[in-house]
Parts: sequence; C-alpha cells; structure tokens
Amino acid sequence: MVQSIYSRKAAQHRNPIPNAAVHHGLLVTSSISGMDLTTDAYFPDPADQFRSVFDQLVDILSEAGGSVQDIVKIDLYLADKNNRSLANDRWERLWPDKNHRPARQAHQADLPDGCVVQIVATAFVSHVTQESVEHRQENS
Repeated sequence: MVQSIYSRKAAQHRNPIPNAAVHHGLLVTSSISGMDLTTDAYFPDPADQFRSVFDQLVDILSEAGGSVQDIVKIDLYLADKNNRSLANDRWERLWPDKNHRPARQAHQADLPDGCVVQIVATAFVSHVTQESVEHRQENS
C-alpha cells in the first residue's frame, strides 16, 4: 500500500496531495516549490527559491527515512531555463562527488505567478519513519 509523506518542514499543498509517496521503497515527491514557510509565499529572490526547494527536499527525504544519496533523479521545472545555473550551486553542495550524483533533467514550465522553480524527485528509501506516519495521521 502507498504510504503518504506529509513533512513538517515542507510547504503543504493547497490540493489534497502529500509531499511525497512511498511504495515498496520507491519514493516520489509531489512538486516542491520555493516557498517561504513562514509566509506561505514564494521568495522574491530566485536564488532563495532554489535554496528552499532543495532544503525542503532534504527534509522530506529525512522524514521518509532517506537522504540525498537515495535520489536517482530530479526533474527541475523552470519558468526561465536561464535560471538553471542557480541549481548548480545547491547541486554541488548536496553532491560534491560527481561520481555519486543523481540524474537531472530541466524542463521549461508554465509555473504559478512568482514561482521560478519546482522540483520533483525520485528516490529509493528503506523505510518510512514513524514521525512522518504520525504527521500524516494528524492531517487526515
């Protein structure tokens, strides 16, 4: 059965969808946007949005019992592909060893007003933590 992940450290969706779902160890995130979690608005600075999406990704994976080393692919959805370079700084910090980086694909996308980046990740995790299950039950 699919296990939904509702992270305590990631922006929650306005639609009835979790931050991620896990089935037989395969984790796929829903879209992660560059939101300021204190205001529930997009950061005005594109660099802050890129920082936010990767920080939220780390937290979602952690709550699911995984880490960035469990990611096999990340899709970047960009309002402007010229901003792709903003991902590279975070990319190299998370995966300093070029021999252990996930696959990545950048897509030009029609994103909500103010949003410059969304990401979706695919990973393999060994288990879902009890904390994320309890948070899911609280939101049911």
